[in-house]
Amino acid sequence: MDTAETVEVTIPARAEFVSVARLTAAVVAGRQGFTYDEIEDLKIAVGEACTSLIVSGTTPGHPLRIRFRTEPNLLEIGIAARGAGIALHAPSRPAGGASDPEPPFDESRLGIFLMQCLVDAVETRRDDAFGTFELRLVKRHHEG
Repeated sequence: MDTAETVEVTIPARAEFVSVARLTAAVVAGRQGFTYDEIEDLKIAVGEACTSLIVSGTTPGHPLRIRFRTEPNLLEIGIAARGAGIALHAPSRPAGGASDPEPPFDESRLGIFLMQCLVDAVETRRDDAFGTFELRLVKRHHEG
């Protein structure tokens, strides 16, 4: 594939439609020659991204818009929603003494952690003027 192509899908911001986004990611990545393991990683990352946006308080009645953009050896996925969005980094804690116990694992951040482990880049973009939020995932296909 020598030129960039774009596939766009719009789904209701409800958990029962996340599988549509996951399956679309699998089909697009498969057409691009990603390996089975890479496709499975993408499906998990896309599912976690959509779920995180839905749980974070996507404005009721507004769908998730998912854009899959392909280039040679690269797949970029943009998931846009209307609402608060998510933070990629946990809020920082005030510095304390050496005796401060390690903070407990925050299970609500597991989806973000998975996304960051399974794809090459995770970025967010917010447009306060329109009340929109976009989560961008990038996965590179490493031939070899």
